[in-house]
Amino acid sequence: MKLDRRIALVTGAGSGIGRAVCARLAAEGARIAALDLDLEAARATASLLGPDHVALSADVADEAGIDAALELVAQRLGGLDMAVNAAGVAVSASLVDTTLDQWQRVMGVCLTGVFVCARAQARQMLKQGRAGVIVNIASTNAQQAGEGLSAYCASKAGVDMLTKVAALELAPRGIRVVAVGPGLTRTPMVSRLMANPAAYGEFIDNIPLARPAEPADIAAMVAFLCSDDAAYITGQTLYVDGGASLMRYPSLASRRPRAASATE
Repeated sequence: MKLDRRIALVTGAGSGIGRAVCARLAAEGARIAALDLDLEAARATASLLGPDHVALSADVADEAGIDAALELVAQRLGGLDMAVNAAGVAVSASLVDTTLDQWQRVMGVCLTGVFVCARAQARQMLKQGRAGVIVNIASTNAQQAGEGLSAYCASKAGVDMLTKVAALELAPRGIRVVAVGPGLTRTPMVSRLMANPAAYGEFIDNIPLARPAEPADIAAMVAFLCSDDAAYITGQTLYVDGGASLMRYPSLASRRPRAASATE
């Protein structure tokens, strides 16, 4: 019960890592505002947690919607002590095949959404005049390039740097800002990859601990970072990847067209 009676807002709470974070923080005593674009999914998460928790719906990149959500959290739960920005999407396409709509969709959720949410969360904490912590969900792709993931990698690298800048600016006001970088995690977003034996095997071969993360593995790190045990940690991205970032990132080189020679 390290987070007893503290108030947490979690985005992307309807499934995957977001839902697992809600469950872990609630198990540690926090009261949860579960936010998802899909209100029914957010309600399903909140119902799993019990009566002291609420469900909200908003687009994480919508300033007005997020501001309204923060007002509701303050009214219904009494303020904000912790925030976890877990909403994310991904598109798999080579750079030359990635459309502007695909790029903007990934950037809108994974980077602009983190900016909009973290800004609103920090403003709420500053208004309250008490310490707080913001945790952004990044990825090993913040530091490891993956073929076919130009938008996703760029957005997660942006989350890493945004976390650093926010931590610098907010530390004097008692607000810590940190990020968690999951590796391959068993979530709906990667279900197609996990259903492909060849692709899944290539990723597992790249993980020293020889298994994907479960959402609960990521949630455990988030709970630690939200607790007083992490009171001297800010501005860092902590990778929860089974050691995968020590290895090479799985390559799609075998699917690339052969490069033209100088004589062709």
